[in-house]
Amino acid sequence: MSRKNNESIGPVSPEIAQVISDGQRLIAYIARNGGAELSADVTQIIVDAKYKLLRDEWSAEVETVFLLNYDKLAKIVYPVTIESVNAVIPVLTGKSSKPTKAAYAVSWYRRYTLLALLLLLTTQIYYLFGKELSSNLHSIFEQREKIQIQLDKEVIPKEEGAPLSIQLARLNQQLDANYKLLMHWNKLWSFGGTFSGSMPTYFQTKYEMQKKAIYRDRVVNQSQLDNLELNRSLHQARMVFFENVLSANSVLKVLQGYILPLMYGLLGAFIFVLRSLLKEIKSITYTFSSEIRYRLRLTLGALGGMIIGWFLKPEEATALASLSPMALAFLMGYNVDVLFSLMDKIIDSLKQAIDKPGESKSAQGQAKA
Repeated sequence: MSRKNNESIGPVSPEIAQVISDGQRLIAYIARNGGAELSADVTQIIVDAKYKLLRDEWSAEVETVFLLNYDKLAKIVYPVTIESVNAVIPVLTGKSSKPTKAAYAVSWYRRYTLLALLLLLTTQIYYLFGKELSSNLHSIFEQREKIQIQLDKEVIPKEEGAPLSIQLARLNQQLDANYKLLMHWNKLWSFGGTFSGSMPTYFQTKYEMQKKAIYRDRVVNQSQLDNLELNRSLHQARMVFFENVLSANSVLKVLQGYILPLMYGLLGAFIFVLRSLLKEIKSITYTFSSEIRYRLRLTLGALGGMIIGWFLKPEEATALASLSPMALAFLMGYNVDVLFSLMDKIIDSLKQAIDKPGESKSAQGQAKA
């Protein structure tokens, strides 16, 4: 049977051909999964469209009817879409099938979640080790100074002084061991760098002048030179000691206040993304827009974990005393909406504080009038 020229529209556009193919795939998905009830009329029109196209029976009227029924099909299968079906369900090509976008997403997020977890554990262990060394050094140094003062200033019996000397020697050994480990700890964040121990100009000049004064004597006192050199070495050693301790404390504060909360927030965001990804794959609703949303969620989660402490009032911090700062950072990364709610609350409070002075002035003006 021949058709009139005004009824034929020639070859269909690539977009319509793609929609026809998408309709077949949606019909197959519904039939295979049984999550929605197919309409016989809609199914007939969608299936016939492919064969009419093959038999060159396509027309404007056929295309209109097809598009109207495709719209009905899309509503039947919603929230599943052709994009989500293509992203989650593999297309069979012979015996094998190519990995889907959802499979790539699962692999990517799983891999980087494990990487984030390993980095977090490494950083946490590094922080705890440095914190313990710094705390031990501070405690041992104070005990050592107290015992040294007792031995230097107090007149104590020999039987009491001997135990103090033994205790002092033990503390010196502990101090040296902790200090050596702390220097190795500092080398990691400084990439192998060490402190030079160079003396400030004033002390260096003072040392040189004292040395010249000793040499000006006709008889050089070797004992004085030895004591001067010993004091100089002690000064340099203490400078390096305190430089290591101060720098370690600064790095510990940075780790505790910024790096670790950020990493905990990032891990919380990764956990949220994996959970959401599992839900969307199970419900066949994962699409490319989900991927964009997940990547943004990772950024927001990391930032949320880091800055949550900035927005907590003292009474709010007391209410959350049962949670450690790192646990709070993890929760903010997992549910960053809580942080946004807190920020909105602060902004509303600021607006009210700004508006109140203006309202009070207008009220005073009306009272005077």
